Order: sequence, then structure tokens, then C-alpha cells
Amino acid sequence: MKPKLSLTARAFLFACIPMCLVAVVSYFAINAAIQEKIKKDLSESLHRTEISLAKTRAVYDRLNRQELAIVSENAELKEQISLFQEAASDPISQSQIRQAMEAQLRQLGRHLDYDLLVVADSQGSPIVGIAMQAGREVPFDALSVTLDSSPFINVQGTPYEATTVPIGLGADTLGSLTAARKFDLSALSHLGEVVLVGDHKVLLDTFPAGMVGEIERELQTRCARNEDECEIEIGGETYLVLPVNLANGEGAYQLLSFQSIDAAKSEFASGFQMVFLWIGLGGVLVVLLFSKMGSRSVTKPLTDLIERLRASERAGQLHSNLSTRSPATEVNVLARAFNRAAGAVRESQEQLDGATLEFIETMAQALDARDPYTAGHSNRVSTNSTAVANAMALPPDQIEIIRIGAKLHDIGKIGISDDIIQKPGRLSDEELALIKQHPQIGKRILEKVGRFQEYLPIVELHHENHDGSGYPYGLKGEKIPLSVGIVHVVDVYDALTSDRAYRKALSWEQASQLLVSGSGTQFDPDVVELFLFMFRECKVLDKSLRSGSGVEDSGTGVGQYAVNVA
Repeated sequence: MKPKLSLTARAFLFACIPMCLVAVVSYFAINAAIQEKIKKDLSESLHRTEISLAKTRAVYDRLNRQELAIVSENAELKEQISLFQEAASDPISQSQIRQAMEAQLRQLGRHLDYDLLVVADSQGSPIVGIAMQAGREVPFDALSVTLDSSPFINVQGTPYEATTVPIGLGADTLGSLTAARKFDLSALSHLGEVVLVGDHKVLLDTFPAGMVGEIERELQTRCARNEDECEIEIGGETYLVLPVNLANGEGAYQLLSFQSIDAAKSEFASGFQMVFLWIGLGGVLVVLLFSKMGSRSVTKPLTDLIERLRASERAGQLHSNLSTRSPATEVNVLARAFNRAAGAVRESQEQLDGATLEFIETMAQALDARDPYTAGHSNRVSTNSTAVANAMALPPDQIEIIRIGAKLHDIGKIGISDDIIQKPGRLSDEELALIKQHPQIGKRILEKVGRFQEYLPIVELHHENHDGSGYPYGLKGEKIPLSVGIVHVVDVYDALTSDRAYRKALSWEQASQLLVSGSGTQFDPDVVELFLFMFRECKVLDKSLRSGSGVEDSGTGVGQYAVNVA
């Protein structure tokens, strides 16, 4: 057997461990707060840089547009575009015009500092273009250029930063002139590591070689649903990824800035490492000291209280006289709580009977609520059965058993399908066999509750007939308890005089004839005789009382008469 910790040791641990956990949680919370602060600062810094850069590039773009607008007014270029469009059905003429346009574009490009010049028609389809590399013209296919509305164009898989101006003739637009330079990320080194992404692929980046695959995987898995910012890990280092807006958006392309959180956090915390270490060690020592002192102050009064509780346990009764004069206020509060609990246990025991009866009422109401045709059935059977029991001058405890047992007599129908209970037509043999199971289902529901044992005969046997033809056991005569015989007669009467899904309610005369015809076979004859006598007297009395007020005779029960004859 493992040795048990003493109360002092447990009190020490219970005081120390939570405080240590608080210290650990505080450390991680501070660390998370620092990281969030760093992320916020990085984002704000990039935003300020982005605004400044956007202003600079807007000025640069405006100058480019002004320069290209002058070039686009070249009369010879406009004439060639017009001739090219007019020769749409003559490929040979178009080829010749394209060569002339290329020569004209080459001449114009000598005065412009661009890597690429492209002329497109009014639909945006490239017609002709020239490309420069290291000051020399290189072979170029204008049809390989993809023009769109973004500041970037795609030239054989390489991104170019472009400026486009229209070429017009009067009010008509003949086409457009696009001038572009290869996009250079080195000019954006002040933004951290920079990546240009297009179609979910990394086109350009400033990371060390061989990391493109890892960058693409991280972006697709961690940044796919976050348009503003996200965190990824590359080469064991955590980066904050932020989009960079250079102008009016990048269209199909996206420029991303990768800011190293680890590097920024390391730089921020480098001057505080020793401070954090000493604060942590000092906090641990303070926790240990106060935990030990606190455990000692609690141990003795708590031990005394435990000893008194053990004495109550040995006596088998929770006493309400525990001392509340301990030097520890908390222990006094606990003793008073135990004293109140002892009193509450006694009160709860006294209230158990009332709660049981309320529970019975609820179960009966829940059963009746399933079918509008049986609403109030259990209450009526209980009231009339109690009236008969009172008329027979049965002992009060037996009358109470009949009253409650009658309310619960059909509780087993909870286990029968509504399709069978509410079926409007005749039941099949299989359905009848199922409905006949409800007395035993009711017994199984109630038999596990000790206080309900005395009601089980009524619940289980209320369909046993006097001649042994009933169910579930075929009991006969005196083997059927009197309480069961009373509930059986009243149950059948109420069923006959109530509307059901399969028939209308019978009149008093029809129901009484059926009870009489079943007396001695289906029903206890003594119960039938007394019940019908009470009912006839009740009807006579009710009719006499109502005749003076002009109210019609309802004839619904014997409860009123029972009060008079009890």
C-alpha cells in the first residue's frame, strides 16, 4: 500500500501547485502578449512603409503615364494600328504592317527606359512588341504576353511591372501601349523577406534557394483562408505574412512580406532575460514560503473538524452540533455549513413523501398527454376508485394505495408505440399482444423504486378478470386483490364513457349494462354492484340539485357522492 500524504503535506501541495500553475500560465500569457504586441508593431510598421511606398510609386506611375501618353500620340503608330485592323482578312498585309509597327516601336523605345513595349488592339490582344535585355534587343513573341488590369503582366512565366495607356484617334480607341520592366524584389528589401505569388505559385522570392516548395505548402495550408495576415513556419522560424499593396491591388498576383516573429521577439527580449529569470525564481521562493505557512495555519483546526465528522460517521448520523469556535474562520464556515447540511437532510427526508407524490402526478399527466382521448383518464380513475374504497370503509392507508395506484395503473403504456395506442381501427393480433404487455412494462418501471412496491399489484394486475380469463397471469377470484378489482371496474367504466380514437363514448345506460353483463366473469360482482349503486344515487342527487338551476345532468362520476357516503 502506498503511504498517504499527511494533511499538512496535502495542504502545502494544494496551495503550492495552483500558485506555481498561475506563475507558469502567467509566463505563457506574457509571452503570448509580447508576441501579439510584436505582430501588431510589425503590421503597423509595414502599413506605414506601404503607405509611403505607395505614394512614391504613385508619383512614379504618373510620370510613366505622362511619358507613355506622349509616345501614344505618335501619328505614324496610330496609322499603322488602323491599317492593321482594316487588313483583318489579309494575313499577309497584317504581317507586313506588324513589321512596320515593330520598327516604329523600336525607334520610339530608344528614348524610353523599359524592358518591354507592347502594342495591343482595342480588345486588349497583343499585336506587336519588343523586349530589351542588358541594353540589347532579344527575340520576343507578343502573343506570349498576358495583359490584364493589374500592375503586372505575365511574359512567358516571368512577371513584369507594367504601365498601360490608351491609343486613341479622336473619340475612338484604337488600342493600347504597355511599357514594362522586370519586377525586382531587391528594391523591397526593407520589407523583410518578400515573395511574389501568382496562381498559388511562388514566382519570385528573396528567401535562400531551395525553400520555394516549403513556402508554397505553408501558404496553402495556413494562409488560404486569411486575407489579412497569417503565421507560417519556414526553416524552423516563425514568420508573420502580410500582404503588400503597391498600388491599386495586384490582381492575379500577390506581393507578400515575411516578417520574422522569432527574430523580433529575440531582439525585444534580449535585454530582459535575466530580469525574467530572477523574477521567476523569486516568485517560486515566495510561493513555497507562503504555501508552507498557510498549510500550518489550516492543519490543526481542520484536523479537529475531520475528527468530529468521523465520530458522526461512526454514529451513523450527521450531527448538527459541530463546534464553530475554531481560530480558522474558514473552518468555522465549513462547520456551520455541515450543521446546516445536517438540518437540511432531516428536512429533505420529510419532504421526500411530498416529492414522491408530485412525481406520481407528473408521470400520470405525462402519460395522459400522449393522447387527447385519454386526457384526464388516470385522474378520473383515481378519483372514482378512491370513492368506491371510501364507500367500502377500507383503511386509510389502503385507500391511499388505491388512489395512487389508480393514477399509475396505465404507466406501462409509455412503452407502447403511439401508432398502436391511437390506432382508430381494430388491433391486429400482434398489436393486441403488444398492448397486453403494458401492465408488466409498468411493473418494471416502478419496481426499482422502493416506495412504489405497494402500488405494483394495481399496475400489474388491473386487467385480470374475476373468472381467470384476464392477463397477464390469468388470476381468478380471491387471488385478485380487492384494490385491483376496484380499479379494474372503474378503469373499464371510464374507458367506455370516454371518446376514443376507434369509437365514440357510450352513454351511462350502455356502460352500466356492459358492467352488469360482465359481473362475476370479468369483474368482481361486489364492486360492480356498489359502483353502480353509487353512480345511480349520484345521478339522482345531481339531477335534483341541477333541476333548480336549470343545468343539464352531466353524469360524469361518483366523486361527489363518495364525499357524502364516506
